[in-house]
Amino acid sequence: MRTIAVFGGTGGLGSAVVPLLEEKYDVISLGSKGVDITSIAQVRRFFLDHEIDIVINMSGKKHDCFIGELSVGDLGPIKDMLDVNIMGNINILTCCLPYMIQKGWGRVIAISSIFAELNTPKNAIYSASKAFLDRLISVANRENIKYGVTCNTIQLGYWDEGMSSRVEMKYQDAAKAKIGLKRFGNAKELYNTIDFIIENEYVCGTNLRIDGGI
Repeated sequence: MRTIAVFGGTGGLGSAVVPLLEEKYDVISLGSKGVDITSIAQVRRFFLDHEIDIVINMSGKKHDCFIGELSVGDLGPIKDMLDVNIMGNINILTCCLPYMIQKGWGRVIAISSIFAELNTPKNAIYSASKAFLDRLISVANRENIKYGVTCNTIQLGYWDEGMSSRVEMKYQDAAKAKIGLKRFGNAKELYNTIDFIIENEYVCGTNLRIDGGI
């Protein structure tokens, strides 16, 4: 049985997906209190202590602000967001790839966002962090596919769990109106996508968008 490390596995969407993964895989679910992904020392220690075949990073932070109206109060939340969304993923890749290369097999899946490709007001910095992630993972795949390691991102739209579920209902209704299926995605649909990527080696270096038809 393959072993999966799910970073951000204790969050809203992670908590819904992990039980589905556990039906097929040996899963280690981690929150920020278990391993702080912004600390390369903590991430390195985790991979020294655990033999991991598959890494899924569901960690993410979001801070909304107009780029031309930043205040001093925005700087702390923005730094925290970039530390998680950018440095967290760099730390995970840096620490997990050597072990996967040595084994000749591995899967890295990072959760991105459709906002990486959308020009949405108040999301400039968040969107840029997700666009960075998409390119980081794509290049990591290019470098490591020859060793049997695939790297992909999943660009999420709006979901029943996670960030989407925390906004006011009127904004949720407005978002659903833009979706072809007129509903948010659910944990089972995300699990199916993750399992598809794990099982299909030819799916590699992609930024796979699942958004219900926005």
